[in-house]
Order: sequence, then C-alpha cells, then structure tokens
Amino acid sequence: MDMAGSSTQLDGFELLADTLGEMVSRHDADGRYIYASAGTRDLVGYEPAELIGRSGYEFIHPGDLDDLRSAHASLLEVTDRVEIRYRHLRKDGNYAECEAVIRTIRGDDGGAQEFIVVKRDARDRVAGDVLQRQWEICFKRTSRGITVTDARAGTILSLNPALAEMHGGTVGDFVGKPLRTLFTDASWEMIPGVRRTINKNTFVSYDSDHVRLDGTTFPVRTEVMAASDERGDAHYRIAWYDDLSERQAAERRAGLAERDFEAAFHASPHGVAIVGLDGRFLLVNQKLADIVGYPKDQLVDLTFQEITHPDDLDADLAQVDALVAGEIDSYEMEKRYYTREGRLIWVLLAVAIVRDEDGEARHFISQIQDISTRKRLEAHTYELANRDAITSLYNRRRFEEELRRQIGRCREEGESAALLLLDLDRFKNVNDSDGHVAGDQLIRSVGRALDDRIDEPDVAARIGGDEFAVILRNIDLAQARAVAEDLRLAITAADTDRSCTASLGLCRLHGDVPDAETCFRAVDRAMYRAKGQGRDRVVVGSISERRA
Repeated sequence: MDMAGSSTQLDGFELLADTLGEMVSRHDADGRYIYASAGTRDLVGYEPAELIGRSGYEFIHPGDLDDLRSAHASLLEVTDRVEIRYRHLRKDGNYAECEAVIRTIRGDDGGAQEFIVVKRDARDRVAGDVLQRQWEICFKRTSRGITVTDARAGTILSLNPALAEMHGGTVGDFVGKPLRTLFTDASWEMIPGVRRTINKNTFVSYDSDHVRLDGTTFPVRTEVMAASDERGDAHYRIAWYDDLSERQAAERRAGLAERDFEAAFHASPHGVAIVGLDGRFLLVNQKLADIVGYPKDQLVDLTFQEITHPDDLDADLAQVDALVAGEIDSYEMEKRYYTREGRLIWVLLAVAIVRDEDGEARHFISQIQDISTRKRLEAHTYELANRDAITSLYNRRRFEEELRRQIGRCREEGESAALLLLDLDRFKNVNDSDGHVAGDQLIRSVGRALDDRIDEPDVAARIGGDEFAVILRNIDLAQARAVAEDLRLAITAADTDRSCTASLGLCRLHGDVPDAETCFRAVDRAMYRAKGQGRDRVVVGSISERRA
C-alpha cells in the first residue's frame, strides 16, 4: 500500500499546516471555511470539522467586524496580504485575541479564489501593544471620518465607520475603491493641486463637497497628511473629515436671524437701541431718534444717563447692576427722558442683556415706547377722580385719604397737625335768591381764597355743597387758629356783594389720634358751635369730646 497516498489523504499544504502551532485556515472568496488545521483546537477550542462550511464572520467579535470587512474588501480588489488583529469566538463562549496574516490566492483572471489565514494567540503581545489597540479603538469610535489611502494608486486602503456612515454606507462599500468615489466631480478637479501641496508639506486643510451613495452631496472640511519614507516618498495619505452640513446650516440660520433682527430693529414701531455696558448708545433706530428728538448720529454720542431725568436715574442704574450681576434677566420701568429741546417725556423702558458664550455681559437691548400721551390721560383721569370740578381743590374722597395719612404720621412720627372744617353761612339764601350760577361763582371764589393761602404740604378740599376742609401740618394750636382767622377774613372779602361769611371748626391732631371718622365728628361739632354762637367765627373743639 502506498503510504504517501493513502494513510493521510493530505496534500503538502495541509500536512505542513497541521505541523504548525498556529491555526491555519482556508476560506472561499466569501469568507467561508473550507479547511482548518489542528491548531484550531488549541486556539479556539473547536474541532476543525466544526468550522467547515461556516462563514468566518460568525466567529468575529461585533466590535471587530468592520475591521475584518475592510480587510476582506481590500484583499478582493487591492492587495494580496493583510495583517490584522481581531477577537475570535471560542467554543466556550469567550473570545481569543488573535493576530492574523491573510493572503489572497488568485486565479488566472486575477480574481480572488480563496484566502489563506494564519492566526496565533496574541495575548503575549496585548499588554505590550496598548498604544496600537488604543489607536484602533479611536479609529473606529471617533465621530470624525478617517481614511488611509495608497499614495500611488489613490485607492482607499482603510476607513472608519464614521466616514462610511457619513457617506450613507458601510466600510465594505468603500475599501478598495478610488478615493475620488467620495467627491463630487467639481471638487475632485481641485484634488491634484491639493495632493501636490500635501506631498510638499506635512499637513494640509481644505474644503470640498462629498457625495453619498444615494447621490446627495454635503460639504466637508478635510485635514490630510502624507506618510513618507526616509527618502521623502509618500506611501500613504491619512485624512480626517468633518461634515460641515450642520455648521453651514447653523451659519445660514444665524444669518437669517441677523437679517430678521435688523429688519425688526429698523421697522419696530417703538424705539430700539443696542446700549453698551457703560450706557452709551451703540446703535439706534429712527423711531428712537424721533422720540427723543436727536439725529441718530448725535444720539450715538450720548449715554442714556445723560438724557434721563435725575430723579429716575438711581432706580434705572440699580436695575442695570442687577441685570449685569445675573440677578434678573430683564427689567421694565417707566421713566422720563429729556428731549433735545429740553422737554420732558415719559417712556416705557424694557431692557434685556446679551451675553457671550462664556456668559460675560456684552451689551443691552433696550426698547423704548413714548407713553407721554398715556401719562397725560392718566393725570387727567387722576385729577377727575381726585379734584372737585368747580374749585379744582381735592374732593372728599381724596381728602379722606389724606386725613388717614396724616393720622398715621401723628401716631407713628409724633407729628402735630390741625383739622379745620369750614361751612358758608346762609349759602342756601344765595342759591334761592340769585340762582345756582351765582352759588357756583361764590363756591369758586371761596375755593380761590383757600387755594391762595393753603400750600403743600397742607391740604385743602371741598367736601360737600358749601363745606370745605383743611389739614394744616406741623403746626401748633395757636398757629392753626391764626390761619383759620385769616381764612375767615379772606372769605368775607371774596364776595362783598353778598356779605358772605363762614363758620369754622378747628381741632388739633396729635399723639394718639383716633380714626378719621371720629376726627370729622369732633371738628363738625366745633363748626356747628360757631354757627350757634352767631356765625362768622372760629371755634376750637377737642377730639376728646367724642366721649361726651
């Protein structure tokens, strides 16, 4: 019997493979096992026969699949030899860290017929090769696209998953393909010039347009360097890619927002200004210039402090300080500005702060609305609500408010004051004999007499038909009686035709003064005593009489 032909049935390759300590395998062009050596048992724990017919990809760690597919694609089209490290599934469920050399066996037509793989346990080298492993991890996991290209052939030797995803495919879709596959035709036309620069320099950056597998295009910024030998000949080019789509979209959005802001700035029906941290007007619209009466080129030479009424400035600056300190995001206030002509106007001011990326204050955006007309209407409405229509003195409602305030000052601050009640004598006779027009004229004359003699902080009011009341502040009883006598004489002199006179009641307010109603009753009793004693006189009463 021929021992060489029948005892083993192994050709020379398989005999040699079984004598090696490494695991040797043959694979068809799709990567399926067609042979595995005896070293399979030691490295991965499988019997060789258990692998035959199965795809090598079944046993690869998921984290290494892209690397192996990339190598597979390169062996099919570009090169005949690849060295690679990956993790192979063991029969016990663990993974063996392997180093492999893969060779391509080609047919007469040059196409890949099968692959021979020699792999060995890489555990002895793992600890000493941490840097290479870290590079592999970064290569696969970075969000930037990366390619390694053959400098002579211009084909892609390797690329990472990020770049494949950026172009809408997988690693296997690009390995072995020309680099120009990634570019639009227009962008590729500039690459020869870039390549010459790359070969002269170590690092070059440029922008171009790339094309995805579905035909859509997108902008990319590329940074590329050449890997040269000691003679300076470039063998590989390594490139990093950043998709600029979102950045350009953000820039477009920012440009649109800036144009929208500019349009709104100038078309706003209110005054708008960008104000520096020192208060200077940096940019103003025409509406603000119209409000304050300054030409825009003059207004930007001023600060808001210069045109603000002094009584409003401290409150405004306090809000500005809180805004800069981050205590508030914005504020709104009513304040007064001086126009160019020196006229005072009321404005409604709304201010927000603009900060840079580091949170530092850059400037303010102020909106200013002229509310002078509204203020005048409010003042007019206030006057209608608080003033007597005939005399323009305070009315009863407002006088009662003032009396309550005065009582508070007497109790809390110890202030001494006086309450005076005045009633015209025989006023009904005037209305009956001369008519209500004459009666109104008399009321106006009395009102003028009080208005001429009662100044702030004292208060005068018409509280009824022919009744008037006065609060005299910071005064003792003797002084208050003198004022009351002066008023009585002034009223007599105000209407000599009808010999008009008045009866006045007077009470001092001080210390533990009671409520307003009690005060009114006390001074009303004093006034009626004046009438009972013959009219045209002043009678002093006392708040304590309330107990009588």
